[in-house]
Amino acid sequence: MLKMVLIGAVAVPAIAVGSVAATGVVVVDVKEPREGHHFVVPVPLALAQAAAAFVPESKTRVRIPEKAARYLPVARQALEALAAAEDGELVRVEEPGEKVSIRKEADVLHIQVDDHGEQVNVQVPIRLALSVLPEAGGRITASDAVWALQHARLTQVVDVQGKDGEHVTVTVY
Repeated sequence: MLKMVLIGAVAVPAIAVGSVAATGVVVVDVKEPREGHHFVVPVPLALAQAAAAFVPESKTRVRIPEKAARYLPVARQALEALAAAEDGELVRVEEPGEKVSIRKEADVLHIQVDDHGEQVNVQVPIRLALSVLPEAGGRITASDAVWALQHARLTQVVDVQGKDGEHVTVTVY
């Protein structure tokens, strides 16, 4: 009997850890130097997916306007062509105190903005963008968006640094 209890006590956490490792974790890291606050919030994607399933559908659907929805096939073709394209810088804009760069490296779009000392770095895996791009009908659900984050595994999706030292990162493991 004791042997079965011990096996259960070890098996349940092991299964939970394996499930989280298989589905991924989004870690939101927020540092605020002035107040001295530092929050690190790990959210297992499986938990986020389960929570999204309980939200009423009317609250989780984002309807794309009809004018934009008609361009979804073109957007899909553009993303597919971008995925097949060579790596390189796609856009660069420089003005005094401001810089914007969009480049493709491997299967990721890197967007960097420096606006008078505030820096924003976003990395979007092209597969992630394709997976959240809705089919005909132009609807995206929160559940679909959470599920799509699995295409961003091992990616720091967002890195924002403010002028005053604030720092926010969102990483998918």
